[in-house]
Amino acid sequence: METQITFDSYINQLKKTGITLKIYLLHICLVLWFIFSTIGHQSLSALAMILLIGVLPVVSAAPTHSPFSDITFQEFSTFIEHNFSSGISLATVLVVLFTTTSNPDLLNLHARQQNPLIGETAQVVSGWMRALARALEEKLDKNVDRLFKKSEQKPKLNVNQVQNAIGIKLDSLSKLLKLYPYDTHGQLQQPLKPLSEKDIEAVHVICPASMECQTITCSHRSILLETRDRDVPRVTLIKNMKIYTRVHVLSGKCPTCGTVYYGDHESSQQNGTEGGRSKFYSNFAKYLKVGQSLWVDRIFSGAVINGTYSFHASSASFAEFWNDTFWSTQENNMRKISRRQIWHTYVQESIRRVAKFSGHSLELLDELPIEEVTKHAFLSLGEGGVIRSAEDHFCSECTHVYKRVADRITADDPAALIGVDENHPVPILTGENAALAVQDAARARLNAETAMDVDRSSSPLEEAPIKLVVLDGVVMGPTHCAYQDCAQDLAKAHRGVFCVQHDILRGTLCRMHDCNGLKVPPSQTCVQHQNRWYQHAVRYGRQSLLGIRRMVRRSEEERLPWLPTFNRPVQQHDDEPTNATNRKDNYFVAPRFYCVETICAPCGAVIAWTLFDKSESPTQILGFLEAVYPTPELRPNYICIDKGCSVLRTAISNGSWEIWKETSRFIVDSYHYINHRTSDYLCRKWCNPAPLNGSAPNLVVVENDANGNPHYKRAFNTQVCITHFGLQLSILTLFLQACEQLNAWIGGFQPILNRMTPNNFKWFLHSLLFIHTQRVIKAQKDKARKKQEGGDDDDDDDDNEGDAEGIAIDRDE
Repeated sequence: METQITFDSYINQLKKTGITLKIYLLHICLVLWFIFSTIGHQSLSALAMILLIGVLPVVSAAPTHSPFSDITFQEFSTFIEHNFSSGISLATVLVVLFTTTSNPDLLNLHARQQNPLIGETAQVVSGWMRALARALEEKLDKNVDRLFKKSEQKPKLNVNQVQNAIGIKLDSLSKLLKLYPYDTHGQLQQPLKPLSEKDIEAVHVICPASMECQTITCSHRSILLETRDRDVPRVTLIKNMKIYTRVHVLSGKCPTCGTVYYGDHESSQQNGTEGGRSKFYSNFAKYLKVGQSLWVDRIFSGAVINGTYSFHASSASFAEFWNDTFWSTQENNMRKISRRQIWHTYVQESIRRVAKFSGHSLELLDELPIEEVTKHAFLSLGEGGVIRSAEDHFCSECTHVYKRVADRITADDPAALIGVDENHPVPILTGENAALAVQDAARARLNAETAMDVDRSSSPLEEAPIKLVVLDGVVMGPTHCAYQDCAQDLAKAHRGVFCVQHDILRGTLCRMHDCNGLKVPPSQTCVQHQNRWYQHAVRYGRQSLLGIRRMVRRSEEERLPWLPTFNRPVQQHDDEPTNATNRKDNYFVAPRFYCVETICAPCGAVIAWTLFDKSESPTQILGFLEAVYPTPELRPNYICIDKGCSVLRTAISNGSWEIWKETSRFIVDSYHYINHRTSDYLCRKWCNPAPLNGSAPNLVVVENDANGNPHYKRAFNTQVCITHFGLQLSILTLFLQACEQLNAWIGGFQPILNRMTPNNFKWFLHSLLFIHTQRVIKAQKDKARKKQEGGDDDDDDDDNEGDAEGIAIDRDE
């Protein structure tokens, strides 16, 4: 016999089981779907299926934050009035409030001890709450008295009583704010979660920072609101690494001169032009616009600068870091920040840093693309590569007082080098002028017996401090025009090979040298040279370019037997330009500048930089020096170059030595000198960086050892000793020039710089060196201040200095 179950009996049976509402609705939908499917009512059956899907169990993320307390202000103010002093300040009240709301985990621990299980003891003020009270007491310091009413007689309470009293007040406040995980019956509801601050976030408005018009003729007129209500932009703002959406942006206008003031710049009509407007970058702007609807504060822009500087980070790398670290942890509708926005941020912040130090604001045409902004920024603020932050810099590592006579003259050979030839015979000069070297050694011994030697290469102004600079180059650079002997910027930054002038001249012609045939699209050559173009396209196509370049580089540098051999000549660093017979016979690819040449002080401060197009030749070095030091009073006393003897020889040949000999002397680094003094008399006689016999009193100083015996040491840190210890069995000492250390640091940016257009390359490198120099000088000032205060700062100072310069170095001789 079949059992007949009615619909009412089925529903009543479900009710008796005590199922949840969701399961109850699920059963109803199943019944409806079954009934409608049986009677053939398709529309009602479909409706039941939709309802069934709607109540199916799904996985959903539990909220990570709880809403902020919704108590009324009257309840809160009544609590404050009854528990605290009537003279309590608003700041103190807010500290107490946010101390309570910011520690949900501690409140959970405290509440658990107030609701013990069997065998546990309930505590009114747990140790957790006393610890919070103690921290609040330290925070408020003298204002802690305001937490007590006069009737509580706080001066008569001991430390434990004070903390217990504060703990009771905090416990009461947490319960008032509903920050208590237990109900009135002692049943745990759910642990407290961090409170969402969305409901109490401040409304941020981006507006001009100036209160009055800055134009002199306006006599401090007030700035009127220009933005109409319907036109107010809603943008995204990153402030303190937190994302705020729908932030209003307002602009103002001076009614007298018509200057429009924005949050990060000013815009005014250009004199004598119609429609053109100038844009003045405000050095003191609080926010910067870095995208169409994205603004950032100066903390974010400073982080971009610091991250790029310290970690050699590209814009793409920093964007990925920020998105993974900050964007992903915040609930917002903002898109991920892009590398273009990071690059805009770097440009905007670096412009303001350099301009602020220079004492003026950058003025450009309004609405320029970012490529033009970097171009004009370098033209206006780059000063041809001279780093103004190093101007008038003097420290103990790069200057010292002029000394006319040496403290101590020895009978050593003048070719002997400090740190190398003590108690060792000096290698003799072989070949031409060997007899002159012998005479110099004999004359030095005679001088040691008769009188102190005099430094004849010093400055005529004996009161002026002695200065030394170091030059060196790192092989890297942007692309430039491929036409012979032309180093102008490319007319087309991407895939272009000619500057504007030569693009007009040869843009439509075959890109083989000495061929004036018309190009046959899509190739870059005429009909006669089609095979050459297709060979190039196949060999250097996008798919194989990286592999080919890697293989070419490895075969040229490592010369491994299993790698293919390429017969094309490779120009090594310091080589002269390649001969005409070795040059390419086509204009397929734009060449790169040969190297970045830098002038820096021994302490690491960068003085200037430039680009050499074909080689690091002595002629170009002399031209660079003349551009940086145009007048005698600016020139350093010593110029250390790894090819100083070649520069000296070239200066003698072209006559420029007649100018330089009055103020300066060219010396070489120790590694060069040790290997070259046996074959080159000019290097041996004039370019010794630290003569052991004291014949250059401004390059060496006397120091006493532990036994009181005098000996010479270097006056300048032109060399830095980096020592590697291997299981205490051997020590490998490498001597690196100060400039080479700088260039090694710059080399870390080479993958980034190589992808940049020439304008971006120049501004990026200049701003990096500017910031680097500021940090080095600050580190030197901090070091001098700590030394003056008598503090022992060896360990900390070394760490800080390494961080500031971006290179790990040991300053000790």
